[in-house]
Amino acid sequence: MTATISIARDGAVATLTLDRPQVRNALNPEMIADIRAGFEELSADPSVRVVVLRGAGAAFCAGGDLNWMRDVLGQTEAKVKADSRNLLDMYRTIDACPKLVVVQVRGAAYAGAMGILACCDVVIARRDARFCLSEIKIGLVPGIVAAFMVPRIGTHRFRYLAASAIAFDGEAALAAGLAHEIADDDDELDARTKAHVELGLQASPDAIAKTGELIRALGGPDRSTLDAGLAWNAQARLSNEAQEGISAFLEKRKPAWAR
Repeated sequence: MTATISIARDGAVATLTLDRPQVRNALNPEMIADIRAGFEELSADPSVRVVVLRGAGAAFCAGGDLNWMRDVLGQTEAKVKADSRNLLDMYRTIDACPKLVVVQVRGAAYAGAMGILACCDVVIARRDARFCLSEIKIGLVPGIVAAFMVPRIGTHRFRYLAASAIAFDGEAALAAGLAHEIADDDDELDARTKAHVELGLQASPDAIAKTGELIRALGGPDRSTLDAGLAWNAQARLSNEAQEGISAFLEKRKPAWAR
């Protein structure tokens, strides 16, 4: 479809691939816009009944592209908030997709990638996949991600993962409720994905769409939660500590506050 994602169709099944493998499919403004546009296109297509989401290469998604985040220096608060709103709208578009969305996780699923997983219906991860809410390591706050993850895994579990920035594997993701099934290798990952695709094709398309609406009505983030998450995200990105943390990461050194 574009330079950052690709969409392949096989009958009623569409596969959307995050396609920046050279940077572990890190999110930048172009990719965020392309993912949103891709899901809008598939959501509106009556011939599509199941969407499979995956990452090209060795990683699912390494989170936000830090070169993009470092560019916030010198930007107005309004511009940073607009960037944050684009990210929020991407998550909302995935979350509101009326098709069954099955995501495969290979390799890293860090920071912003965790928000993507929280917006999907079925999460199947390799046992050796690596997950981390890593924002605090570079002076950021997972504000927008929290709006989607907390309804998924609860405040208690989110607090542990976000405040520790601990890395964990597929087994721990399953225990936390972030993943639904785990696989030992790519063959099993594909087989489990295929099984859920078949289940989706046997179900009523209208009922799947309405069930998604029901879930969002019962436990999805409301407007005040989303607005709060957006504000926290933008404020953190504008902070001096975030700029120091991002610069330290890109320069392969410890940030000033690290011992």
